[in-house]
Amino acid sequence: MVNILLLSHSLKLVQGLKEILGQMACHVNIEISGGTFDGGIGSNFEEIMQKMNDLSDKGELVVIFDIGSSMLNALTAYEMIDDEKKDKIVIADVPMVESAVQVAVMAEAGQSF
Repeated sequence: MVNILLLSHSLKLVQGLKEILGQMACHVNIEISGGTFDGGIGSNFEEIMQKMNDLSDKGELVVIFDIGSSMLNALTAYEMIDDEKKDKIVIADVPMVESAVQVAVMAEAGQSF
């Protein structure tokens, strides 16, 4: 079984992405970690570590993150996970929301498309 863990600084972002993926891949276990433990914008290392441990017990795990500390937390958690679980985990360094961030920043700066 393949599990997907979506990491974001925003709980709403990963909730929406999980909803979309659920429509296209209803048999894939999709888990999320978004925002800080108190509901703010940020990344929650403890939750990420726990979910990576739990999901890697259930099968293969693909971790997809948005930006910054979500990536660092995923990589740090991976380094701390037991070696026998590491073979089942892929940290996917692929675009999630980076393109949207880039377009928004460029537009804010006055860039035209």
